[in-house]
Amino acid sequence: MDDILAKAATLSCGDEDEDILELEEDTKSLESLATTAVLGRLLTRRVFSVSHMKELLGRVWRTIKGWSLQELDAGLYVIRFEKKQHLDLVMRYRTWMLSGPSGALLALFNWPPSGIWDKVDTSLVPIWVQVHGLPLMFMTQANATKLAAKVGSLLDVHKGQDGIMGWKFLRFKVLVNLNKPLFAGCFVPCSDGGKVWAQFRYERIAALCYKCGTLGHDHHWCVSDPVLVKGIEGLQVWKFGSWIRAC
Repeated sequence: MDDILAKAATLSCGDEDEDILELEEDTKSLESLATTAVLGRLLTRRVFSVSHMKELLGRVWRTIKGWSLQELDAGLYVIRFEKKQHLDLVMRYRTWMLSGPSGALLALFNWPPSGIWDKVDTSLVPIWVQVHGLPLMFMTQANATKLAAKVGSLLDVHKGQDGIMGWKFLRFKVLVNLNKPLFAGCFVPCSDGGKVWAQFRYERIAALCYKCGTLGHDHHWCVSDPVLVKGIEGLQVWKFGSWIRAC
């Protein structure tokens, strides 16, 4: 079917009037979808039926009523809400964990005004990231910007009520590429000649592979060798693990 559609797309119209047919655009429905629907991408190697998806979402959206889900393509869904405030609520978080940390990750995207859902870029999603292990002297806005650049485009930096960037960790929101391995961390040299490991932890993620660091499958499915890093004590350890997920 895809080959037929691809060939059809290369056809050009002739001079005959019967080759052209003007159709009416349903702009009202498009406008309604833009305010009541979201596009969902499911990252997992497991098989989830639509009924199972509805059951799982019903558990995490317990307080939200009056929504529907329809599968558009493999791993892509349209979710419609009766109330805009419910849409705004689920889009506030953008990523939802289904069936536990090793289950599946549902990433949500704005419904396109054009209605052409299969052209939406579903690779980038905003995620809050925590960086642990840094001494307090490194908890600055400038350093948060540098660290965020290792992940993606910086969107926001969390500040406490007292203006301190963080007592235990730095926290910022970045656009994460779901198709690439997550950035696990890096060594940071200190003024005393030593170094510390800056551990990146990602909020609201699931289905992370501990071998390759990508989302959408766990290490039991992965054919890659585990990515290793030499620790401070000189031992080779796995770079990715449950510690990548923020509690």
